[in-house]
Amino acid sequence: MICSAAIPRFGLSEGRVSIMARKKMARGLPRLPAWQIFKAQEHKGARLLEILRGIAIANQQEEPKIFYPIREVAHHFAVPISTVSRVYDQLEEEGILVSVRGSRTLLQGLSGGRHLSVLGFIGMPALTSSFVTLQDCRTFFIRTRRELRARGFAVATAFYDRNESERVLSRIDKYDFDTVLWHQPDRVAKEVVPRLKDGGVHVIGISDRWFPSIRCRYEVQRESAIRSILHDWRVNDAITSIVIVRGVETSAAKEELLKTLIEEEGLAYEFRGNGDQRLGDFLNSLAGDKHRGIIFPSLAAALFAFRTPETLAKLMSRARVALTGGPVSIPFAQIPDVAADLVVVDWQLVAEQIGTDLINRKAFDRAETTVFEAKAHLRASLSQYAQRL
Repeated sequence: MICSAAIPRFGLSEGRVSIMARKKMARGLPRLPAWQIFKAQEHKGARLLEILRGIAIANQQEEPKIFYPIREVAHHFAVPISTVSRVYDQLEEEGILVSVRGSRTLLQGLSGGRHLSVLGFIGMPALTSSFVTLQDCRTFFIRTRRELRARGFAVATAFYDRNESERVLSRIDKYDFDTVLWHQPDRVAKEVVPRLKDGGVHVIGISDRWFPSIRCRYEVQRESAIRSILHDWRVNDAITSIVIVRGVETSAAKEELLKTLIEEEGLAYEFRGNGDQRLGDFLNSLAGDKHRGIIFPSLAAALFAFRTPETLAKLMSRARVALTGGPVSIPFAQIPDVAADLVVVDWQLVAEQIGTDLINRKAFDRAETTVFEAKAHLRASLSQYAQRL
């Protein structure tokens, strides 16, 4: 099915293109944060990526804006131009920035007037907090957007926060999406999706990590990979007990699943949070027992990787550690080459399957569910998986 759709500028440009280069646009962005010299132990590129990504998402509006020039950012933060350039490339890959002819960089706008002949107009709502903190979430959006564009679809990413049902609904209605791909549907999706369907918009859910709020056409399952890790721990390392680390947020459904898998392997377990302890002290308290394995679900792993990466890396060098939500980004530190047990999803395979199914219309078959099995990567080098600059 070939249709002509009005394409918003945000999220539709792959690489460097020319979009309204002659139109005068004001920057309209806040001043860069207070000047600072990054600490030696910080990974400068990753720290800068976090800063600029936050500014961009917070200031995205209907029309595109001129973003900070690379040289200005480099001078302000006292980092090499090459470092800033790599950060901008990553933000382009994420669909947040776009470079135009004339060496300008734009913060993508949320509306537009270009008309292209495309196979379909795909909207991808993204919960901002998950996109920023979870590497697997970002990888899904990057790989899927790239694959769908390569196959002739127009794809737009719409960021939202919790409790923004009406905002999400109004954006989707305004952009006139044919189809919405909703990764890990949450409470907002549950409120919005029935109204989208009433308006004739196809909604395709992709579930991962916890129970989705709507029926999903695609499902990522991690149970088999977690079982493999637990079995290896018990048989090859004589591990008899497990600590499941709790972060700021917890999921009762996810914890119940972990309990079931651990009990099936005949291991003892307990859930622990840092409470009033400093995060580093809490991690240090987990080491020292060679018969104990440690599980970090996705949100807990992201918290400790962000706040105390060196201590987390030290723990991985002294104990068997499983990251059930996949690899983590290590933003601010040059860590040693440590090993962890990872639950890894082939997101490229997921993206290719969704693209194929959209073309042959199988993606809209509500009677089918396509399951993608995650794999256990035992004693994997964390540096080979973490997204770092």
